[in-house]
Amino acid sequence: MRILVTGPRGFVGARIVQALDAVSAPSLRDATEDDVRRLVEEVEPDAIVHTAAISDIGACAANPEASWRANVALPLMIARTGVKCVLFSTDQVYSGCAGEGPYAEEETAPANLYARHKLEMERRVLDINPDAVLLRATWMYDMPIYGLPNRFNFLTGMLRARELAFSGTAHRAVTYVREVAAHTERAIALPGGVYNYGSENGLTMLETARWLKDALKLDVSLKDAGPQHNLWMDCGKLKGQGILFEDTLAGLRQCILDYGL
Repeated sequence: MRILVTGPRGFVGARIVQALDAVSAPSLRDATEDDVRRLVEEVEPDAIVHTAAISDIGACAANPEASWRANVALPLMIARTGVKCVLFSTDQVYSGCAGEGPYAEEETAPANLYARHKLEMERRVLDINPDAVLLRATWMYDMPIYGLPNRFNFLTGMLRARELAFSGTAHRAVTYVREVAAHTERAIALPGGVYNYGSENGLTMLETARWLKDALKLDVSLKDAGPQHNLWMDCGKLKGQGILFEDTLAGLRQCILDYGL
């Protein structure tokens, strides 16, 4: 299978390119519809995995136009190619949900611009291309890849910081990004629709951080950040399609083994 990956130098895209030996797309930051169509005609992919985005919530709020272009307009261009596509979305679409969770796919209530744009993207992509697969990803972590930028993530933050604050009430999973990459080929084969995609976690973020601190004997002071909203996803729909992630602690254990931490 010939797979084209957008955002191949990004945190998720780089791992997917490595895992699948996929074709790396050039930067599509300023791409037009014709640019996207020409790229697809040149590569002739069987599937497109779209990871490129502006995912910083503050940056999206500060520049709504750039957020809409990256998080809505570009995915729509990709959907209109007619190629089977997998597009990454976010657990932030649950950021304003009532109730404690875990949340199923239909229980959305985005509470920030980034999440609203991602939800708009999902709906409009499926209107154009009902076979498209939308993956609502959790917060992901990994160690750095040489030569590529490595944004702040749960693992590297815990390894490097001397003091961090996590909510003692909010439930949210964190997922080993290499497991995300490993499941991508199977995700391409999913029926079109929206899927919660990643590990599940019955612990609060503070409890998860305390577990990792103890497991690695880290010299980091952990504080309670106070009440925050749950971003706790129910991945039952994905499991029903045969894609099973390790839970958050099992994923962290595997990462620790993989890197000899």
